[in-house]
Amino acid sequence: MLEFEIVARGFFSAEQVVIEHDPTLIMPSNPVQDEWMETLWQEKLALARQRNVPLFDAPLFRFISAEVRPDQTLKLVLGNTNYKEYVTTREPDFAGQRTRQELGNALSICSVVESSDGYILLDKREGVDVYVGRYHVIGGFFERGRDLDAAAQPDPFAATRREIHEETGVLPADIIQQTCLGLVYDLLTPHAELCFLTRLNISLATILTRTPLDREIKQLHSLHATASELNDFILRHHGNISATGEPNLLMYGGWKFGEDWFARTLEQIDLPGSHR
Repeated sequence: MLEFEIVARGFFSAEQVVIEHDPTLIMPSNPVQDEWMETLWQEKLALARQRNVPLFDAPLFRFISAEVRPDQTLKLVLGNTNYKEYVTTREPDFAGQRTRQELGNALSICSVVESSDGYILLDKREGVDVYVGRYHVIGGFFERGRDLDAAAQPDPFAATRREIHEETGVLPADIIQQTCLGLVYDLLTPHAELCFLTRLNISLATILTRTPLDREIKQLHSLHATASELNDFILRHHGNISATGEPNLLMYGGWKFGEDWFARTLEQIDLPGSHR
């Protein structure tokens, strides 16, 4: 079984991603559940401090629905949640007994970042609370009150640029194209994630001279993005790539190398007995 579900897929510019944000669309709750979540959150904070892993609450957008409409726009309906709700409701014993809409259902973003000389950037996760040791692309959470456009509306493209800048030092001026490839759902740590392609006008060598704003990425990895090398990387590391980074790589490969490449690689990792 795959660790993700591809909910929506396409090639969407900023103008083609339409967001309806309704702050009243929140996770259903009750006093008993609230007390349980607060107790668990305090336990997780204490454990994070012991491990020297950053963990803090933050206001996030909540995924409600996604639809590719006949005019080839991606319609998203979002509500409100926070990191505390995401961390506590992703617990297997809790999440396994509830529908997605009964969870925190946070929305995050990630992006394949492609240099001008054909390399993509990868992170091997360290100092984080999920998917430690797994490969991931560049990404993070979509934050309310921070990732907004000029009209103060939710802007996942701005969130993606922010995360790329914070984690790699790449500047907005280095970006020549930014496209949303779709939305996936992480089945292991339940939440939704918008997947992007970000193409740069600078080489890998130049990227590696940049100074990140934070040190969340301990070492930036890269992969020469040819059809064979990307396929080989996904097959070799299947089960050791995050549940959202893997479909982002697959959708990028579909854009770059065609639908046959996408279908073949997806079939290869979904074969019974494939490495997990």
